[in-house]
Amino acid sequence: MNVTFLIGNGFDLNLGLETRYSDFYKYYLENDPEDLISKSIKKVYELWSDLELGLGILLEDIDENQIEEFLDSKATLEKLLVKYLKTQNERVKFTDEAKILEAFKTAVVGLNGDFNKEDRDQYSKTIKNTREIIQYSFIVFNYTDVLDRIINIAIKDENYFASHVAGGARYIDVIDTPIHIHGELTENLVLGLDNINQVRNEKIKNDPRIINYIIKANLNRELGEGNIELTKDKIDKSTIICIYGMSLGETDGMWWEYLIEWLGRSSENRLVIYGDERGDIKLLGQERIRHRDANRKIMIERGRCEDNDIINRISNRIIIVPKSKIFDFENISILESSIKPNK
Repeated sequence: MNVTFLIGNGFDLNLGLETRYSDFYKYYLENDPEDLISKSIKKVYELWSDLELGLGILLEDIDENQIEEFLDSKATLEKLLVKYLKTQNERVKFTDEAKILEAFKTAVVGLNGDFNKEDRDQYSKTIKNTREIIQYSFIVFNYTDVLDRIINIAIKDENYFASHVAGGARYIDVIDTPIHIHGELTENLVLGLDNINQVRNEKIKNDPRIINYIIKANLNRELGEGNIELTKDKIDKSTIICIYGMSLGETDGMWWEYLIEWLGRSSENRLVIYGDERGDIKLLGQERIRHRDANRKIMIERGRCEDNDIINRISNRIIIVPKSKIFDFENISILESSIKPNK
């Protein structure tokens, strides 16, 4: 049995890192104030709340003769993004690796801790009936490596990662090295749009330079690392998939479609979406249910599913956790940022 986590920027933000695009823009505009993209950000800042979608919007005003300038500007932005995120990486300090590892194991193995009773019992029943090794995998949508460092501690640990008992037998469970679907700070960083329809310019959207250098799936394929295939294989083999720290935005639409398709393949499959909402959702019965249904609807819409029969079959297998402390770590310290804001 496979359990797979999809991890987004919310993981880093939860630790206290300043990894929002809006955090990066301050650094970017100071270091590249007169580039094509930086000028656009300064002019219409509100359109760039999502950097990748902002690229698609900017392309509305680009003609064929400006494509090379746009690509050069994007390359400069990517280089500065790497430099900025490296400064954030350097802020992370592990104060007690043993306790971090224990907290991480508890979080992963006890991923159902914040489920409602029905879903929690169903997950426990699934584990008790799993007469095979459980393999925990991580698909990381971040460029940073904090999660990698935690998992490396787990992999190097002399003890096994986890175990479970089923049918009177004990099975030793394992954890995989993460897959960075969009590359890492050290190599193969991928930044762009989810699909060609996000290029809002009919005159250039079929230009090979746009297709090959702007669309993330094509960039991944051209890099030849097989990240898309590896990720799909992990999803295909999974019974439980958990989404943490991701906004279900349009820039990763291909994966929401794939997850909805995966969810419809088997009545055993479960999709868990951990939220970061604040407030008393847990205390308000009606609002908790409305919140669950609204988020299920968002996931299904992002997955572009319009078949009512499929929707009816999969909806109750999308588990919404409004707020969770699953990846809260007490023994990770965040040092003061080396980048000082302008006064």
